[in-house]
Amino acid sequence: MADNYKITQYTVNNILGYVESSQIAIPEIQRPFVWKGKEVRDLIDSLYEGYPIGYLIIWQNSQVRIRGFGKGGTKKILIDGQQRVTAMMAALMGREVLDDQYKSHRIKIAFYPLAESGEERFAVSDAFFESKPEWIPDISIFFQRDFSFRKFEKEYKEKNPDLDTTKLEEAVDQLRGITKHQVGIIELSFLLDIDIVSEIFIRINLQGKPLNQEDFVMSKISVNEQYDGDLIRNCIDYFCHLIKEPSFINILKENEAEFLKTEYGQTLPWLAGEKSFLYMPSYADVLKVVLIACFGRSKIGDLVHLLSGKVSDKGDISKKLSKESFDKLGAGVKAFTSEKNFKGFLTALEKAGYGCERLLYSQSILNYCYAMYLMMDFEGIPEEKKSSLIGRWMTMCLITGHYQSSPDSVVVRDYKEIKEAGFESYLKQIEELRLNEEFFDGVLPEKFSSTNFRTAPYFAYLAAQCASGTLSLYSKEEKLKDIYRGKAESYQILPKAYLEKCGFKTREVYGQVANITYISKDVKAVLRKKTPQEYKENLEQLLSSEEIKASLLANDIPESIFEADAGNVEEILAARRKAMAQKVKSYYQSL
Repeated sequence: MADNYKITQYTVNNILGYVESSQIAIPEIQRPFVWKGKEVRDLIDSLYEGYPIGYLIIWQNSQVRIRGFGKGGTKKILIDGQQRVTAMMAALMGREVLDDQYKSHRIKIAFYPLAESGEERFAVSDAFFESKPEWIPDISIFFQRDFSFRKFEKEYKEKNPDLDTTKLEEAVDQLRGITKHQVGIIELSFLLDIDIVSEIFIRINLQGKPLNQEDFVMSKISVNEQYDGDLIRNCIDYFCHLIKEPSFINILKENEAEFLKTEYGQTLPWLAGEKSFLYMPSYADVLKVVLIACFGRSKIGDLVHLLSGKVSDKGDISKKLSKESFDKLGAGVKAFTSEKNFKGFLTALEKAGYGCERLLYSQSILNYCYAMYLMMDFEGIPEEKKSSLIGRWMTMCLITGHYQSSPDSVVVRDYKEIKEAGFESYLKQIEELRLNEEFFDGVLPEKFSSTNFRTAPYFAYLAAQCASGTLSLYSKEEKLKDIYRGKAESYQILPKAYLEKCGFKTREVYGQVANITYISKDVKAVLRKKTPQEYKENLEQLLSSEEIKASLLANDIPESIFEADAGNVEEILAARRKAMAQKVKSYYQSL
C-alpha cells in the first residue's frame, strides 16, 4: 500500500506555479467553479491566519498526454482540490473563473490591512469596498511580479494620512507570506486501485466536496488525448449543460469553436433549438448508460479499469484493451448525445404515455431504459419497432419491479441476454414468464392497494390513461394527462371522512391508490368533499346518465360507487383495483 501513494508538502507558490506551467494539470478545468465568493474569502482568511486548508490529492500518470505539457517528465493530475486551487488562482493571481453558466468572471477579494481584532479583514470586493480608502479592493496586486511596497505605501498613505505604516507593512508582509504556506499533498500512483482510492477519500478529512467515482473516471477520460479522451469528456460535459441551458451554445461557439468542428462537437448543436426535456441526465447518468449499453457493466469502477487497460488484479496493463475501451466509450457517447437517439427515446416515452415529468418514476429507471434503447439501436432495430419495445420495457419494469432488487446485477443480466437472444426475444421471454394471466388477475390488482402515490405500478396505470387520451372523471373535455401535467392534487373517490364514519379509519383503506383519481377544477366545485350519493343529483344536472356511466368506465370505477356504504366499500375498491389492472393489461398489449 505504501508504494501506491506518498504524502508530502508543497508551498502555495509551488502549487500555483506548477498548475500555471501544467506540471500539475487540472483535467476538470473547464467545469464550472462552484464556490461562492464567501468561500474564496474564507479560504484566503485561513491561509492568512496560518490554518490548514486540507489535503490536495494528485494522481501520478506518466502514460498520458496533457494539453500544453511538453514531452518527458512526470505528469501529475489534480483529482481533488480543484475548487481550492482555482480559488487561490482567482484571488491571488487575478485569474477569471467560469461560473455555473460557463461565463467567465473575476472574483476579487478585498483586504483591510489595518483591521483590529474582531474586525473584518477580508471581504468579497464590490463597489462598497472600492469606495472605502482604507480597503484594498483586489489583493491580487500584492502577488504581481512588479509589486513595489514603497509605491503601494505612498499611494495608500495619500488616501489614509493617519495610518500606522509599521502595522501596514506587517499586514502586507503577512498577506504576501501566504504563498509560502505549506499544503499537504497526497500523491497517488497511476496503478492505484479505484477501491483503494475511494477508501482514501473516505478516511481523509477533506475540505470541500470529496471526489466520487464519476469524478474520478471523468478525470481519467479527460487526460487521455491520445484516444480522444479530452473530446469525449467535453462532449459529455457540454451535452449535460446544453440540455439545461440551450443558450450555452453561444458560449461554446465563442470559446470552443475548434471542438464544435470535431465529430463529438457536431453531435451537440441540435440542443440549441430545444426548450425543455423530460430526461435531464447528469454526466454521471451518461457514464452509467454508456457503461451498460456498450460494456455490459454497471459499476463505474469497472470503467476506470477498462480505460486503464487493466487486465488482472495484479495490475497488468494492456494498451490494446485501453484503446478498445476508449473507442467503445466514444461510440457510446456519440450514440447517447445524437439527436436521432435522444429524441427518439423521448418520443417513445411520450407515445407510451410517459410524457409528463410526474410520471417518470426515477432517474435510474430512465437510465436503464435509455441503455436498452441504445442497445436496440446498435442491434439495428427499426425506429418504429424501438418505440414500441421501449414503451413495453418501461411499463414492464414499473409493474413488475424488474429493477427493484439488485438493479446492477439485473441490468448486467439484461445485457447478456439481449446480446445472446436479441432485445425483442428477450422481452418476450420476460412477458411469458412474468406477465401472464395470474399476474394481471391477482398480483397487479394488489399493487394498487398501496398507499404510496409514487408507487411504480400506479405510474404505469396513469400512463395508460394518458396514452389513451382518457377524459378526467366527470369531465366532458379535459383530459387526465393535461390535469395531471398541471400538477393537480389527487381526489379521493370515497372521502376519508365518509370512510371513517363507515368504520374504515386506517390509511390502508382511504389512502390506497385505488381510491384516488384526478379531476378538473370545475368538477371539483361540484363534487367538493361530498360522497357520491350526496353529489349525484348535482352531477346529473351537468351530465346525462350515459355520460356518467361512460366516465366511470373510462376511469375504471364501478357504478356501485353511488351505493357505497359500510357493507360494500371494500368490494368497490377491490373491483376498481381489478379494473385498473385490466386497463394496464389492455394498454400494454396495445403498445
